[in-house]
Amino acid sequence: MSIGWIDFSKDERNKVLNVIHLLDEPGAVDELGIGPVRDGFANIFFPGTSTVQTRAKYFLIVSYILYEAGSGKYGNDLNGVIRKIDDEERKCRDILIKVSNDGVIGSQDPKSWVVRTPLNIYWSGIKKLGIFNEDLTVKEYVRQSILMNNQKNLKALGNRKAEAEENEKDDADAGDITSIRFWNLFDLYHDKWRDDLAMELKPDEADYLKTQIITSQRESLFAHVLKNGINLDKYDSFAALSEDIRDKVDQRLSYLMDLANDFNGFISVVTTRYNLIVFDGNNERAKEKWKLMANELDARSSVDLKAIFYELSIKSAKLREFLLEMQNAMHAGDIDKIDKLIKQREEKLKGPKRAKTNRIGEYREQDANWIGIDELDYRFSSAKRIIRDILNAEGGANV
Repeated sequence: MSIGWIDFSKDERNKVLNVIHLLDEPGAVDELGIGPVRDGFANIFFPGTSTVQTRAKYFLIVSYILYEAGSGKYGNDLNGVIRKIDDEERKCRDILIKVSNDGVIGSQDPKSWVVRTPLNIYWSGIKKLGIFNEDLTVKEYVRQSILMNNQKNLKALGNRKAEAEENEKDDADAGDITSIRFWNLFDLYHDKWRDDLAMELKPDEADYLKTQIITSQRESLFAHVLKNGINLDKYDSFAALSEDIRDKVDQRLSYLMDLANDFNGFISVVTTRYNLIVFDGNNERAKEKWKLMANELDARSSVDLKAIFYELSIKSAKLREFLLEMQNAMHAGDIDKIDKLIKQREEKLKGPKRAKTNRIGEYREQDANWIGIDELDYRFSSAKRIIRDILNAEGGANV
């Protein structure tokens, strides 16, 4: 399938590319439209993360470059500054691949540059974790920074003379944006940061990120794990982690983790049946999973969907209807109804021609071991990489 769009601006182009690149994220292909639930839980448990983030250091590399861009170091031409940001990210890639081969964005092809840059991947998280204070696009930030720098230069030239009339001073103060404080980097940034650039965090950087996550997202699982130095490498899944610590977190977080795990057990029935339909029953992985869950349908249907809709503010009436009807069919053990609901849901989302459940026989197990979402880990794997970097730089996680 080919996709086209009218490219009015770089911002619009990036929005479209973000949607397209979501399809490249591990486990992100959402054939039945349950992403709002998956992402809603992920945003509660591990805010500021995404499945394509590779290392914690990029939260700071991107911030350092943008801080310089806002300081006027890259000039005062908007488009020129944007190009310079991209150029500096690429230069950092070239430095990093000489000292590390783990998690360097763009290292696969050093002769070219990536479409989805570190800035594109980490900017939302930088804002979410309170490293950057304002809810702006990068272009808006650069534009405001240029205006601020120009105002500061005018003041330095004596544009506000002491002998000016009182009303003239008031006019000069109107619209003064020079007091805006964009960054919470404190003393972390210094202009020699590139000299010993590495993918590993320095102790002060790790302490800074840990503090930002704990203070800005104090009710999250992200904060709890960091605050208690929990070694996530001991756990192979979100379910294993939550089972081990459910009595050690606050009551609300424990409740939400239980809801998430219940939903995972529920939706696994749906995604397994989906793969059995698409592969016409000829998928060994799906068949093995179905053997384990076929006699558990009533138990798996007991998830409190209405609580999930409320907690995650799920607005889509069609998604709510699909899940509630699926719950009823599962509770009744009506496999034919389950399969029918799956086919109807995919057809409504994609149209009859694009729905894979209408193209049975086109897919064989050797072509794809699994289609769409499997188990939901709510960005556990992504957060594990970030947390490992932070705790290792601090001297190691608790075992």
